Amino acid sequence: MNGTTRFTPMRASGPLRPLALLIATLDVAVGWALVAQIVVMVTIVSIQVVLRYLFNSSLDWADELARLCFVWSIFTAIPLGLKGGAHIGIEMLVARFPAHLRSATARLVALLGAAMLLLVAKESAVMAWDQWDELMASMPASAAWFIVPLGVCGVHGALHLIWQAITGAHHVDPELQAELS
Repeated sequence: MNGTTRFTPMRASGPLRPLALLIATLDVAVGWALVAQIVVMVTIVSIQVVLRYLFNSSLDWADELARLCFVWSIFTAIPLGLKGGAHIGIEMLVARFPAHLRSATARLVALLGAAMLLLVAKESAVMAWDQWDELMASMPASAAWFIVPLGVCGVHGALHLIWQAITGAHHVDPELQAELS
């Protein structure tokens, strides 16, 4: 078991405590959902391969459901990468700043990133709402389910970036750090 599916709220007190608990709860829920999405995707693709090559048959809906699981897994994993600072950052210029200016720049960039992710969440909600009556080609489900994970990613990722803007720190699970060391 790793830090993605373990409940480890950030250290916080006072008014930040509810935000820390909310983010940790979302992280665990998304971590387990990510595990389920990947299990479903791998299972469906494996069954599809067996059916095609051994029985010369296939399931009409398998490719679309596997693609949907793939899209969901990509977008639900992004906030988990933001959580510990796993995404690529270019620090060529900022690395030359004094420490206090580096910290202020990081907080500002986190805040701007959170604002952009909230805009993505809002726009994806509008798009999903507009496309909700359009069905997928091979499944009786809305094609908007391909857009919904952008909204989930936007809100969840924005919470992590807001945390970083307020506290100036990424959240790294201390037990996971000890395992990796």
